[in-house]
Amino acid sequence: MQIVKGKRYLQGRHFSTLIEMLRQSVGLWGDTNAYMFRRTPDGPVETRTYRQFLADVESLGTGLLGLGLAGNRVAVIGENRYEWAVSHTAVVNGVGVSVPLDKALPENEVATLLVRGDAEAVLYAPNFHEMMVRVAQKNQRIRHFLCMDGAAVESRLPAGDARFLSYQAVIGAGAAALAAGDRGYVDAKIDPAAMCALLFTSGTTAMSKGVMQSQTNVCSNIYSVSGVIEIYPGERGLSVLPLHHTFENTVGMYMFLYYGACICFTDGLRYFAKNLSEWKINLLLAVPLLYENIYHKLMDGIQKSGKEKLVGAMRKATRFLRVFGIDIRRKVFHQVLEGLGGSMRLCVSGAAPIDPRIIRALDDFGILFLQGYGLTETSPVATACNERVNILGSIGNPVSEVEVAVDTDSDEPGAVGEILVRGPNVMLGYYENPEASAEVLMPDGWLRTGDMGHFDKHGCIYVTGRIKSMIVMANGKKAFPEEIETLLNRIPGVRESLAWGEKEPSGGVDICTKLVVDPELLAAAAGTANAKAQIDWLWTQVRGVNAQMPAYRAVKYMLVATKDLVKTTTLKIKRPAEAELMKKLLETHGVAVRALSGKNIDALLP
Repeated sequence: MQIVKGKRYLQGRHFSTLIEMLRQSVGLWGDTNAYMFRRTPDGPVETRTYRQFLADVESLGTGLLGLGLAGNRVAVIGENRYEWAVSHTAVVNGVGVSVPLDKALPENEVATLLVRGDAEAVLYAPNFHEMMVRVAQKNQRIRHFLCMDGAAVESRLPAGDARFLSYQAVIGAGAAALAAGDRGYVDAKIDPAAMCALLFTSGTTAMSKGVMQSQTNVCSNIYSVSGVIEIYPGERGLSVLPLHHTFENTVGMYMFLYYGACICFTDGLRYFAKNLSEWKINLLLAVPLLYENIYHKLMDGIQKSGKEKLVGAMRKATRFLRVFGIDIRRKVFHQVLEGLGGSMRLCVSGAAPIDPRIIRALDDFGILFLQGYGLTETSPVATACNERVNILGSIGNPVSEVEVAVDTDSDEPGAVGEILVRGPNVMLGYYENPEASAEVLMPDGWLRTGDMGHFDKHGCIYVTGRIKSMIVMANGKKAFPEEIETLLNRIPGVRESLAWGEKEPSGGVDICTKLVVDPELLAAAAGTANAKAQIDWLWTQVRGVNAQMPAYRAVKYMLVATKDLVKTTTLKIKRPAEAELMKKLLETHGVAVRALSGKNIDALLP
């Protein structure tokens, strides 16, 4: 087994609970804005200081205790908004256990998770009101339903059901109780090792696992990341990823609050560029898909301006000057940076692999771009690149106070094995699922991630792919679809791709791919509107990809579509769902995959 321990490069401050961290931040930056947002895209901008945020958390917490919810499970659901942050923070810091739910789930799954999570109360955004009314009819265990905007649903409250309350009324009652001397919440004793949040992983309600997370898990992860990544007080971060997702929750919310940054809630993806510009955003946490869109828009703008060659030459020149400690990137590329609001300093990507070209381009333009890796089970960050170690294509070193291992018998760099993580950030286990917990939590503290990877000589780690998606060839050689897809996704006009292994009657395994294309971009790249000529052009590109890989990984059959792949709400491909889709397609039409190779299958898809 190869093991690398994380290093701390930056000083950090210690704390054992999130409320302790927040009170520290109030002491440091009490009157600095912690939040900036609008109620509607064309509405006025509202702000909340660190002091106001803490006051709201303590008032809501006191109000929830007044409802008899001490030690109970409280679900939180809704879009990213200030009240969501107050609600979750209030619950985990002296009330009970927060159960954040994915706002994109269908009603039946939300209802099921409320039962699985043993929720006694729900804090919900107003657009979930009708859903909660229907849930209330079937779920009598839930004692309180609190709408985050009580006025918006006042006329639609179910008659005779006293369980429906206004968030504003509860927070007001809590503030009054505090003023009268009630310190039950403020002085609450918090066990850092106890479960404070129950986070359901992506998947159907039957398959999703409930990750039990403690204050120690979250607080240690904030402290660990603070040892390798620096954020400055007053910087502004745009909140784009859903707050129920642990990456946004731990890093995009609590780590930003740890540093004294201001969290700005986007008005929606339609207003993304506008928000970047008007709020002078400095920090962005996002998934590769968003960065891919940013990259293509920037490069398209450069191409349309007729300055593609000039920009290319200047990228090489400024890269060369940096070798001698001369950094003029932001001056040279200030017009490019204006496309991102002009103030963007740091971008962090997680959740999936990203094309190294995107990292290289944004870095060349003067933006620090860091890639990280983690799981809900690791709260979430296990590894991250940093300003000192930022090797293109890797997911960096382990963060400080965390160990990462590759389970292999070889001592040589590059040896592939399962990635293991050990540290205080590793979850308590899966809720009411000791069998699943035992499968991933080893007796000596290591967590099996289910990902394969390897270290390089610098101790940086590279993810090869998921064990479950690994393709085993007839000769025993192994191929990872994620590696093939990374190369296929670089083909101009290809939005995304899926690679899998199809068994032949003879026992062999053929690599197949489904390319999801953008018709307009494909026509431009291929230089033709003729469908057959476009397919021929794609085959030429696929053969070029095959030339970059060992022969056993070569793509043999190619299907083309324009419909998006099936994904989770965190934009990860649902491989089992896609595999079932392809299986049904082939069975329905009574053909083998080779019969559809080189064809557009849109008409055959449901």
